[in-house]
Amino acid sequence: MQRRGWLIAIVLPAVIIMSAVVCSSGANAALYPSYVYNYWGMAVPIPDPYVPVRTVSGMDLGVGEFRNAQYIFTAPDNTLYIVDTGNHRIIRTTSDFTLIEVIQQFERDGKIEKFNNPQSVFVTSDGRLFVADTQNERIVAFNPDGSFAYTIDAPQVDIREMLSEHFRFRPKRIAIDPVNRLYVTVEGVIDGIMHMTLEGEFRGFMGAPRVTRSPWEYFWYQIASEEQRARMRLLLPTEFSAMALDDMGFIYATVASSEVETNLFIRKLSPAGSDVLRRNGFFPPMGDLSEGTNSSIVGYSKLIDIIGRDYGMYSALDQLRGRVFTYDYNGNLLYVFGGIGNGIGLFTSPSSLAELDGRLLVLDSRGANCITVFEPTAYAHTIHNAVRYQYDGLFAEATEYWRQVIAMNPNYEPAYSGVAEAYMQQKNYKQAMHYYRLGNNRPGYSRAYAALRFEFVNKNFGTMMTTFLALIFLIYIAKAQSWGSKLRRRYVQSKMARWFARPEVQQNPVYAWLKRTWYALCYARHVMFHPFDGFWDLKHENRGTVTAATILLVLTVLSYVFTTQYTGFLFNIRRVESINIMVEAISIGVPFFLWCVVNWALTTLMDGKGTMKDIYIAAAYSLTPFLLAAVPLTIVSNYITIDEGKLFNLAYSIPVIWTFALLFLGTGLTHDYSFGKIMFTTAATVVGIGFACFVGLLFFDVLDRMLRFVQEVYREITLRL
Repeated sequence: MQRRGWLIAIVLPAVIIMSAVVCSSGANAALYPSYVYNYWGMAVPIPDPYVPVRTVSGMDLGVGEFRNAQYIFTAPDNTLYIVDTGNHRIIRTTSDFTLIEVIQQFERDGKIEKFNNPQSVFVTSDGRLFVADTQNERIVAFNPDGSFAYTIDAPQVDIREMLSEHFRFRPKRIAIDPVNRLYVTVEGVIDGIMHMTLEGEFRGFMGAPRVTRSPWEYFWYQIASEEQRARMRLLLPTEFSAMALDDMGFIYATVASSEVETNLFIRKLSPAGSDVLRRNGFFPPMGDLSEGTNSSIVGYSKLIDIIGRDYGMYSALDQLRGRVFTYDYNGNLLYVFGGIGNGIGLFTSPSSLAELDGRLLVLDSRGANCITVFEPTAYAHTIHNAVRYQYDGLFAEATEYWRQVIAMNPNYEPAYSGVAEAYMQQKNYKQAMHYYRLGNNRPGYSRAYAALRFEFVNKNFGTMMTTFLALIFLIYIAKAQSWGSKLRRRYVQSKMARWFARPEVQQNPVYAWLKRTWYALCYARHVMFHPFDGFWDLKHENRGTVTAATILLVLTVLSYVFTTQYTGFLFNIRRVESINIMVEAISIGVPFFLWCVVNWALTTLMDGKGTMKDIYIAAAYSLTPFLLAAVPLTIVSNYITIDEGKLFNLAYSIPVIWTFALLFLGTGLTHDYSFGKIMFTTAATVVGIGFACFVGLLFFDVLDRMLRFVQEVYREITLRL
């Protein structure tokens, strides 16, 4: 028994290691994280959509090792073409990876010619093969029987005025649409995809992805000399890294450069060259937002290949992190899988992506130099079925599959939106709103709420108009009958009024304090609309008090906390469940007190006439516009749609700007400064607050390190004793 235990201990690790060897066969558990991004840009783990089942190398096919293989292509007859670039050959196999032929050379006019670093192939529906013979600067066409047909060389028309004088026709990716239009991406060409006929006639460029210059670069470009501008990076287009045709004749194209706008990393071009890609997801189709999950690599994805799939879906391959990103027809991210590393399902330098009989194939051009075959799991099948029915407009059928997805992964937000779409079709807007909210789908929620509100207004229009007219009539009668004056007279004659008018009550210090505080609070309204007189009276006429200022500050903090908690779903982009009330209160209180302290410290050195008390009161009274507007606007935000959001944002920005304007004026009037001095003091105060925050963070960091050191010393002493 003991010997058996030792045997197991030795053999079992060896078996595990051998099973992880690259280019082995058989099903394997996924070694990579599978995930999607939620609304807040966090990578959320999901069940594996695809698992690696086998790898196929050149040795497995009996053709020797691949060498820098760059492309794999699935033909209409379900045969697979492998472009073995480094070996200058094209390998053709069946769908189960049985070798059919190796194309290394062909006969042309009685002479044998060979490929030179071919980059890609394309097979038409009638079986014609086109090879991008890159280094030979041509496209080679073959007949369905495999015989040589003709070559497409560099366009004969003079396009060198449009291109660099060093232009060379080195095709990288090729595609032919159902009406025999040829599309070519050419190495070094940054003007877009070349549109040609099958006879080689040049028709123009389409879809050039232009880079953008940052504001900082634009600034330096404006002030630079001519010599410096010549050396600076030009605002030029960048070339496409991949191109693929879907069943509808649209072109999917990717850009591997990080200098292009992120929403242009993936494009879907119509035959006219217009970008028709839908970007209705939380984020535009762009691969990873940063590093994704479990990766030390930072930066945007380097999308090196893309394929169009059924029902408007498409998948893109990230060479940087070895991941496959799949999106639906609306641009929603469905799943991510793959990674960089050693082991089946991981890659060294992935170069191409293909779909074969529902499986996904990833070609690794270095390291293992093999094709990894990924089989879809039940999770992926369920998602695909849901997308299929939703794409066809069969929302009820799609809902069944979306509910299955939710059962497998309750955190999968696109599934909730899919269920909500079915409720929208049923005109069950309340349920649709509920599921849109669960899916963090704000545009969908807005549509459902707008429909619900319209339905409510239609049903209750008569009652609403009657109530409105009744209120107008009552207001008119109230003014005509002077109800306000009569109520005031009745109050004056009431027992409460007579009690407050008694001398002992009037002379009570508590009553006097409350009365003065009340009037000081009411004076905030005067300060808001008449700041010049208001701030002067606060300081010189003692119209404000520290107590009233403190109450205004506390109410402002509470109003801000209220906005963070109860702003409408459509306009609150924060996770309410993760909001810490104390942190939110501190985020207002600390900057306020820092403003007061830093401003006092600076103005003391700059002949400021305001005391710390004056600065505190003026700053607190400046908060009045935000205080009065925050709660009403928060309530209103729950009853408007996204289309009305511009008005809401405008209404919200007015009190904020008003508050800062009062703070600016209050600083100047408190210290009796000129306009220029106010500007300098305000800027210096902001800089001082930043410096104080830096010093504070540095202090707490040093304190934390000291505490850790003391803990380590204490642990060492206790262990030795």
